[in-house]
Amino acid sequence: IDIPVPINAGLVLYPGDTPPVVRRIGSIAQGAPLTASEITIGCHVGTHLDAPAHFIAGGLNVDQLPLRHFYGPAIVVEFPGRERITADEVSRAAIPPGRHVLLKTRNSALLAQSRFQPDYCYLTPQAAELLLTLQPLSLGFDYYSLDPPGEDAFPAHRLIARAGLPAFVCLNLQHVEPGAYSFVALPLPLAGVEAIPVRAVLFPA
Repeated sequence: IDIPVPINAGLVLYPGDTPPVVRRIGSIAQGAPLTASEITIGCHVGTHLDAPAHFIAGGLNVDQLPLRHFYGPAIVVEFPGRERITADEVSRAAIPPGRHVLLKTRNSALLAQSRFQPDYCYLTPQAAELLLTLQPLSLGFDYYSLDPPGEDAFPAHRLIARAGLPAFVCLNLQHVEPGAYSFVALPLPLAGVEAIPVRAVLFPA
């Protein structure tokens, strides 16, 4: 199951980010011996991985994260119709330990809209703390931020970063049923960057 958002002209962007650009630098159709292109894209555009260095000084960059954080057993947990995910709701979800934990909310429908929606569902710091007691391999979410809009301290994200974990954001889970999967989202090993777009995929367990 392919779960990244498409990178195209309708891609929703976080406020302040610039849209990706593809430039054709050679085309067989125009007489060149080869077709070749180059891309310009922000590290935080579309479905991407936020490494700890994005939120804390001295945190791990993308290329420093162990490979176990990019693949392995996963659980998709749905929290429908919520304004925010609380610790009580996480506790009732009975999430198994040692998994990639992907949180499905009403945000997945927002990913199809070309404008950023500030009323997205978010994760409370207490819920993030409880999730971290499960020793997850990573945390995944279906919009750009785990924290509420206007929260410049990014408490949930910082908790995850201090635990040395990546956060996968903008995962398109709209048509994914809750349950157990295998998860793969491999980044390019680009040195020194705090985030990078990924191709995220789920395989039924």
